[in-house]
Amino acid sequence: MNYAGGAFRYAFKNFIFLFLFALLPSYFLAMSTDAENARALFAGLFGEGDVAFTTFFFFLSPFNAHGWPYALVAFVLAAVCLPMLTGFIEKHMRIGIRSLHGLRSRFNHNFVSTLALLFVFVAVYELWALIAAGLLYAETLLFGGVASAVIVVCTFAGLAALVCYLASLVLLWLPSLQITGYAFMDALACANALYGAVRGRLFCSVTVPALVGLAVQFVSLVLIPARLEAVDFLVRELVFLILLLYFAALMFVAYFAASGEERQDLVKNYGSEGRF
Repeated sequence: MNYAGGAFRYAFKNFIFLFLFALLPSYFLAMSTDAENARALFAGLFGEGDVAFTTFFFFLSPFNAHGWPYALVAFVLAAVCLPMLTGFIEKHMRIGIRSLHGLRSRFNHNFVSTLALLFVFVAVYELWALIAAGLLYAETLLFGGVASAVIVVCTFAGLAALVCYLASLVLLWLPSLQITGYAFMDALACANALYGAVRGRLFCSVTVPALVGLAVQFVSLVLIPARLEAVDFLVRELVFLILLLYFAALMFVAYFAASGEERQDLVKNYGSEGRF
């Protein structure tokens, strides 16, 4: 979990520089969450009601009946903001300069690679959400009562760990693209070579924060009364914001550690810090 600690330290230490790049995508991602659907899922699993397939899928996917317009906006904003966010982090770690100067050129350099991998991630996640919803719904048909709730929760934890494992497999792909300048498949081969030595730590660094963030959001959705919707939304927004910054930092923290390259942001570089 040393990667997780390094990523959180970097994100919070540089929060004033980073949060603007993640604020709007996380806001619209939080808007895409269907609070009523989450409460219906909880009532159906732990109460007397039934749970439909769509209830599971709309809980797992931001592209639900309520939130799909917000999810589309979040995707567009992520396509615009993430190239600048990752460009800032890459430049800071690679040459030690923490500055917003030159982000336009980093955006031009990173846009295509970031957009392509964003498409891949969203497609894989939506496919996972579809399959996971089907499995969880089938379990509610096969089992009943408390047993059904326990089995569904345990299965969901395993499925969440699976998608986190898939995410950890390609987490080093984007840094490999941006830092080495390789073509897509060459960068993927480079990322896979680096991944072999750090797979356990990287998997834990992805899975634990993701599951904690999911648990916080679910508890917030279920326990905070509907009349305090603004408080619930603020919790979701903060979770998405922190996780977005965390995972952006994590991929570069892990890349530099796995590749053995020295991080220049950890070297005192007087005169270059904080310039806009």
